Amino acid sequence: MLWRSLSLDIHTSPPAASRRSPSVVRALSGVIATGTLALLAGCPGTPPDDGPVFNNPEDPTNGGASYIGAAACSACHPDIDAATRLHGHASALKRSEGAAPSYPTDAPRAGVPSPPDGYAWTDVSYVIGGHAKGAIFVDRDGYVLTDGVAGVNTQWNLDLPPNGTSAGFAEYLPAQATRLPFAYDCFRCHTVNPQPQTADDPRTQDGRPGIGGTWSEPGVMCEACHGPGSKHAPDPEARTMFVDSSAALCARCHTAGDDPDVILAADGYVNPNTQYAELRASGGHADFACGYCHDPHASTAYARATGVRNGCVGCHADQNLAFHDGFTFVRGDYVEALTCESCHMPFTGRSNSVASADVVGTRDPGRMGDVRGHIFRIDTQAPRYTQMFTPDGTQVIKDEKGHAGVSLDFVCLRCHNGIGNAFVISSDGAAVIATQMHQNAAASASE
Repeated sequence: MLWRSLSLDIHTSPPAASRRSPSVVRALSGVIATGTLALLAGCPGTPPDDGPVFNNPEDPTNGGASYIGAAACSACHPDIDAATRLHGHASALKRSEGAAPSYPTDAPRAGVPSPPDGYAWTDVSYVIGGHAKGAIFVDRDGYVLTDGVAGVNTQWNLDLPPNGTSAGFAEYLPAQATRLPFAYDCFRCHTVNPQPQTADDPRTQDGRPGIGGTWSEPGVMCEACHGPGSKHAPDPEARTMFVDSSAALCARCHTAGDDPDVILAADGYVNPNTQYAELRASGGHADFACGYCHDPHASTAYARATGVRNGCVGCHADQNLAFHDGFTFVRGDYVEALTCESCHMPFTGRSNSVASADVVGTRDPGRMGDVRGHIFRIDTQAPRYTQMFTPDGTQVIKDEKGHAGVSLDFVCLRCHNGIGNAFVISSDGAAVIATQMHQNAAASASE
């Protein structure tokens, strides 16, 4: 097989500095793979001088404008509207209307065919998600359905080929035996113009008592990021619609908890909404705007060619795929042509599902959630995930420079575990190989 034809000449020890470091935190600073790569001159930066002019980077209210809805925006921006509706943002919250919500036909894995057992679509007011990983349901009174209340599995998982998840219902909060409100802290990142319920404004969305406030439009549509558009529509040439290209805009929802410098975790996986904190702990990428790599209007799941503006080699042009160059991983029907992201953006987060032992093995198992990480750095001296997280498991460990690293069970062992066509290595063996990965490949190429 292709993987087994690879000859590894690894006989060196880890660097002396890492051998001297007994603690995980100290080891992180010296041996995280690619952590010291400099950003090259060709790296994406500020827009060119002849690029579009945006005259309002600071006022998200657009001078006290009112909300007009994405349908109005699409009249002048049909291409952006079409791309956005294929994005996960647009499917962050879908209204049921007594029937299964519709999802874009260009998103082949998206959709929720039925509500949980014992429920009809007339019992469901909204579906949260359903785009690429999974969905949960809001009942007609505005409460989120849980296993503990419904007595059946209430989370719908979509097919996710990378971690081997098959579509079907799965467990969701079995210990939640009382009705769970759809609170503002949740729907604020799933809607346009979210407003919390207060004593002065006791309204609830659609009059549903379980919803802790109101919104103007379900889903993360145009005005969720650009603010209300009533003043822009009649005078678009003024270009005064709010446009913030910094990572701080995305951080409003892609930060879990109150501290953007803390990467929250639970049950051995990174919180699925903590990309901003991950980026801040990624070393040379810490000051990147999200738009350096992502087109904010295009889906990375279903329109990757446009959804990713700049791949890794846009900055790291002098790096190759090391020992993985030209290889393809095959596990049953799943086929993955290896890229930089395969190792440096592994599935460290958990939103809906994790890989079973049939995918990651049992003897010295790998680890795989369903959300790609944004730490990028690999801690070659942390074979197991327990070394990646604090002792209580609630945070990702960072070194004295504020850098984090991913453990090798998320990286190497998610493939090299005896399942699929990758040869088997142990967690300790992975630590030796990973330490010298790019260096040895570069030396071999020069011989």
